[in-house]
Amino acid sequence: MTTALLLALLAAAPQERLRVIVETDAGGDPDDEQSLVRFLLYANDWDVEGIIANRPAARERENLNVERTGLGIVRAMIAAYGQCHPKLVQHDPRYPARDELLKRVVAGYDDAGDGVQLLLAAVDRPEPRPVWFMNWGTDRGSAESCLKRALDRVLKERGQAGYETFKRKLRLASADKFGDHTTVIQPPFPLWVDTFRPELARKRWYHQFSAITATAGGFDIEKDVRTGHGPLGALYPTNTTHPQKEGDTMAFLYLVPTGMNDPERPSWGSWGGRYGRSELWPDRPYYWANQADRWQGKTERENALRRWAEPLQNDFKARMDWCVKEPADANHPPRPDVKGELRRSARSGERVELDASGSTDPDGQRLSFDWVVYPEAGTYEGTDPAIESPASARAFLAAPKVDAPRSIHVLLAVTDSGTPALTRYRRVILTVEP
Repeated sequence: MTTALLLALLAAAPQERLRVIVETDAGGDPDDEQSLVRFLLYANDWDVEGIIANRPAARERENLNVERTGLGIVRAMIAAYGQCHPKLVQHDPRYPARDELLKRVVAGYDDAGDGVQLLLAAVDRPEPRPVWFMNWGTDRGSAESCLKRALDRVLKERGQAGYETFKRKLRLASADKFGDHTTVIQPPFPLWVDTFRPELARKRWYHQFSAITATAGGFDIEKDVRTGHGPLGALYPTNTTHPQKEGDTMAFLYLVPTGMNDPERPSWGSWGGRYGRSELWPDRPYYWANQADRWQGKTERENALRRWAEPLQNDFKARMDWCVKEPADANHPPRPDVKGELRRSARSGERVELDASGSTDPDGQRLSFDWVVYPEAGTYEGTDPAIESPASARAFLAAPKVDAPRSIHVLLAVTDSGTPALTRYRRVILTVEP
């Protein structure tokens, strides 16, 4: 596949790039470094406006990185990414250059104002898109969150009106490290998706990532990441409490534009799971991982991630390949294309056509199709309507009988025949009228 073809495919794909900022306590639990390896491989999909390192000194014994400051660790990982960049950019020209990223890597220590200044500048920029902020950790030995410090400053210097204007431009896929700004000071954040909690059945949500994905689809961390895949993969540490813990990864997997997810709609589901309103704050747009999916005969929270475990790990494998392989020797995701509007209406009893025959693959591979109803994402509560020819590019759904308008989410997964097989999605939301 040529770069010209890639550019043409990317230009044809309608999407709005998200503005993202990460705050990491790299230098503590090494799982931040694990997550950062994966995060950098998706830097082509977002506008990365900042990576803030908030831990001034690495923990002795727990963290074995040769760099001993959070800022040094992040910069070293960006340098390794930079060595992979000449290959990565052949697979997707949107990958930012090393120096572009390094300019956006700053210290967020208590005695350094760079992290706060970066946040103020990003949010204040005359830009209609909100800033998605991710705090990956602020605990023992790390500084106070730069977002909390920025909000403190804005409230003090700009007053309530200026504070409200500033806060409205933020979205959180994050742990809560922002003190009263989250739960007391009005207004609430416009959207907070807690991709770390709650603990259910004595299991914290962020601990479940490794349990579910570590070997999904035959994934092997040594073979697929740490060896033979360049200097970035070689920096993936393994001395964590949970093998391949990556406790922060679900925060940004929630934002990966797979064609399935809408980050403003946490209850729809994504590679980072599916989220419902927090019972602690039912009057606020605050969500966490309290939802269960029915899948393969069981209904449980883990299915909201487990059902995507193999595709998301295959995607990681492929992007690690991009670090070292020529485009002709690697696999690239297919591009689903559903004919007609993705939001449409139908009457009870109507036979609805679902046509994805225009889907393409940049490597010219054979595509397979899987149309399913995602019942938990919609408002229809009856038996899942049957899909005729669900494994074909062209399928049909019989709209069920309803007494009032109800929504049905139909999810299409398109998978190529490459190695590893890669999957992308489209979601058709059908409003059924009586």
